[in-house]
Amino acid sequence: MRKIKAFGFGFNVFQVLVLYVLPSHCSTAVSTMTDINEIILNKQHKTPKALEHGNHLYCYNCNTMDHGTDCTNNQTFRKFEYKCHGENKICMTQRYSYTTSTENSTSAVNLWLLKRNCTKKCEPGCIVIGERTKLYACTQCCTTNFCNIGKGAALSDHNIGPLAQLSALILYTVVTRVINPSDIWVGWSWTL
Repeated sequence: MRKIKAFGFGFNVFQVLVLYVLPSHCSTAVSTMTDINEIILNKQHKTPKALEHGNHLYCYNCNTMDHGTDCTNNQTFRKFEYKCHGENKICMTQRYSYTTSTENSTSAVNLWLLKRNCTKKCEPGCIVIGERTKLYACTQCCTTNFCNIGKGAALSDHNIGPLAQLSALILYTVVTRVINPSDIWVGWSWTL
C-alpha cells in the first residue's frame, strides 16, 4: 500500500482518508493512530454515544424445573424479574409439552418444561415431533419489558432453528423412552 507523509508520520492512503473523512462525520474526533487502526481493523465500531446506550430490557427469568408452578402463574412472576445484560435484548418463552395417543384416544397436553429468559437470538415458532407420543416445542419472542408472560405459543409461523429442532428431537427421545420404554427399540435387533 502506498505511504503518504503527513504530520511527521507515515500513513497509508486508507488511513489518510479516515483522518480527513471520519472527524467531520463523528461527534468525537479520532485522536491517535491507535484509534484509527482500531477502527480500521475491527469489523464493528461503536461510537462513545452508542456505548452509552446499554441494555435496558427486563424479562422474567425462570423455569418449571427449578421454580415449579410459580413460573407458570402470572400472579407470582414479579419475583422472577431480571435485568438483561449485554447483547441479550430479546425476552423469550419456551414450552416443551407432550401428548400420548392410543388407538382410541389422545391424552391432554402435558407440560414438560416452561422456560422464560433473556436471550441474544430467538426464532419464534412451534415444531411437533412424533406419532403416538407427540412432543411440542414452541418458542415465543418479544422485545419489550416483561413481555415474556405467555405460555410459549409462537406468535408467528417461522420455523424454529436447527439447534431447537435437535433439542426437541433429543427431548422427544427421552420422553418416549420414559413413557414407553419398549417403543423406542421396536424394529431393532441386537446380536452379539
